[in-house]
Amino acid sequence: MSVEQLTEYLKNLRSASGEYQTKGLTLDSSGLNFTPEAIQRPCEAVTVKLARYWVDVKKKREATAVSPARYEYQYTLIDVTTHKAGPQDGRVPDTAPPGGGDCQGSVSVAYVGEDIPLRSLPYDLELINATAPVPVKVDGDGVLSAVYMSPLGVVSC
Repeated sequence: MSVEQLTEYLKNLRSASGEYQTKGLTLDSSGLNFTPEAIQRPCEAVTVKLARYWVDVKKKREATAVSPARYEYQYTLIDVTTHKAGPQDGRVPDTAPPGGGDCQGSVSVAYVGEDIPLRSLPYDLELINATAPVPVKVDGDGVLSAVYMSPLGVVSC
């Protein structure tokens, strides 16, 4: 199966949870989660790559009465690992997104095929006050799922 075919198959794989339009392969706070419907489950394990990046946040402009503060983001690759998902349901161990710190968050991307270039990562991230990752859009062939962990604090950035 080509990278394009595998990407399309995995993106369209529905979850066994029964929730409307849920995906069978996702990233969440526990990491890579593979829960496809039994009728669409692959016959053998699928190899998926997981790239994790630190996102260093630096304040570029202070907030004013008419505009919010502006931040600049810089990515640093933490690691790229390869994991087998399936054919059974469940979480893939050791794939949880790294937690951030003051002025540092993280982005995790599950994909197949070629590595993700830095220019494909999102540069319009929102600084949110949450400890759970939020889905983000990462451009690129083979991207299946991506999540962003916001920094714990950005006041001093």
